Amino acid sequence: MTKPKPTRVVYTAFRMGMLHWMADPQWVIPNIIAPFVFTMVALTLFRDSSGPFGLYAVLGGGMMGMWGNTIYSSGYSIDFDRWQGTLEEVLAAPSKLLHVIAGRCIANALFGLINMVAVFVIATTIFNISLGVANPLVFTLALALTLFSMSTLGLIFASGFVLSRSTQALTNGLETPLYIISGSMFPVALLPFWVHPLAYVLGPTWGVDAIRLATSSEYASQTFWTGLSPNLAIALDLAVMIGVTIIYVGAAAVLFKLVEKRVRTLGTLVQA
Repeated sequence: MTKPKPTRVVYTAFRMGMLHWMADPQWVIPNIIAPFVFTMVALTLFRDSSGPFGLYAVLGGGMMGMWGNTIYSSGYSIDFDRWQGTLEEVLAAPSKLLHVIAGRCIANALFGLINMVAVFVIATTIFNISLGVANPLVFTLALALTLFSMSTLGLIFASGFVLSRSTQALTNGLETPLYIISGSMFPVALLPFWVHPLAYVLGPTWGVDAIRLATSSEYASQTFWTGLSPNLAIALDLAVMIGVTIIYVGAAAVLFKLVEKRVRTLGTLVQA
């Protein structure tokens, strides 16, 4: 049997992921409405504050939406197949499990953009927060790369979820730490010093920094690259994030290969 092209598998899984998400809208509450509510609370608390607090709240809420969708899709993609009785077919198919879950992760991370757009609209119309994007092209590029980095990070977690029957507890436990460690809601500098190395190995940490720099010059004094020009700081952020993302892809490929070999050997993947 001829193996399908990886790009075709990823696209097909992406398309089916979007269709499943629209057909089963229960995930709107934890993945879009919840981050939206958290962001509105933050905007209410800091609406009279000076500085880039509004920017932190708005972009932090968008990151929450994208990561929430990514971690839920990576966690529930395997359980979904277990529930539907299609896990055997997915594993027996000539396409790699990594490519299937990659398409699903990208689809769900893309849905998280809905949250960001909604938060932007509410912040500007109701809270009168000025969020004019200083560099739209760089902002779009940074946002797209951050979304992809989040998807690849979700793949690493997904490789472990394949072996677990407790994906719900794991996804709930992993959702909030990334918001905090990546600096989505407040600066990494406010975290304990021992947490900083964890933040630096997360691709979204650098993506969030680049997005904020591309959005407003008010953030220039709080970037990781204080003293450098915004354009150079953005370039460094994106370069680091791309390097980390490449490592994620390689790690996910190795992990999925090991996991698939293990589950095929044991033959217990579909057991409850």
